[in-house]
Formats: sequence, C-alpha cells, structure tokens
Amino acid sequence: MRDVQRVAASLERAFERIHQEQMRDIPILNPLLRVQALGFQEYQGRVLGVLITPWLMNLVMLPAEADNWDEMRLGDKQSYNFPSGDYRFLLNEIDGVGRCQAHSLYSPMHEFINQDHAIAAAQSFLDRLMVEAVDETDPVDEELLGRIMRGEESSEVEMDGFAVSGSSKTPAPPVRGANPVASQVDSVMSRRDLLRGNFSSNS
Repeated sequence: MRDVQRVAASLERAFERIHQEQMRDIPILNPLLRVQALGFQEYQGRVLGVLITPWLMNLVMLPAEADNWDEMRLGDKQSYNFPSGDYRFLLNEIDGVGRCQAHSLYSPMHEFINQDHAIAAAQSFLDRLMVEAVDETDPVDEELLGRIMRGEESSEVEMDGFAVSGSSKTPAPPVRGANPVASQVDSVMSRRDLLRGNFSSNS
C-alpha cells in the first residue's frame, strides 16, 4: 500500500513549482488561491483526490500497481466508474509525480472568493463522488397502468401508486399570482389524463 499523504505532498510540490516557474503573473490565475491537495485516498488500488490550484481544480488519479499507463498516449481519455457515475479522465505526465489522470472540475478559478471557498467545493464533490446515485424516476405500478389502459380501472382511481416514495426532488417555485393548489391538481390531472389517453384540453 502506498503512502497516500506522501503522494499528495508530491503533487503539491510539483504544482507549486509549476505555479512559480510557469504560471506566475498569468491573468488566468486567481491570486486568492494556493496549491493544495485535498482528500487523497486509495480507491480500487489507485490513489485519488482533488488538487486545487490558482488556475484549475482537478480530480487526480494515480495508477494502481497493476495499471500500465505507459502504453497510453498523453492526452488520451479514459472513463472510470464510481458509485455516483462514470467520469472521464485525461492522461498527463508531471515532473516529480509521473503519469497521472485528471478529471477537470473547475477552470479557471475566478469564481472562488478564497481558499476556504475552493476547499468547500472540492469536499462537496468528493462527498458526492462516493455516494451511489439515486434514480429519481417515478416508479410505475405496471399492473395498475395495464388496468387503466384496458379501461378496467375506475376513473376515480387514486394515483398514489405513481408517487415517488421519499423523493428528493425539489418542487418548482410557485408562479406569482398562480393558485398553488390548482397547480398541483392540474399536475395530477395531467398525469391521469396521459395514462388514460385523454389528451383533450377539456379533460
């Protein structure tokens, strides 16, 4: 097992050197930020974490012992699966670090007002990265839907079976001057009409 903190420190030194020797006084820099490696950990044998610099924020990944990235060309892209989804990484080579792959999060970095702001954004991304994505698609009661389509179900059937249980969706803000109760009823009726094949405006 590699020393993750040593890897993170090597990245910080390498990008601080790039900052001082290659990026100094370039307008793209955000002078309120500094180079910092955040949240580095081992995941599926690879070392992974977020690198913050005054000009970019990347999710950086170093190879596992079984990986052979020497056969890849610099600039090649490769997708990797995480609990939250698939992410594309670009192959690079950094003096003092070697070959690594990076997924761009932000560039340039002018929207960040200080280092703490950038750290909060990086940590928020890392927290979401390792959380399995929730399918927010409304579950459909196939049996109920079939009865409705065949005309076997009463027109007064309740649609609770089509509600999202524990949904994390945020309702849209109300339109000024609109009746919120009426809007909700219209929404439910639209869904009922769709399921029954009633598309007339008078339904």
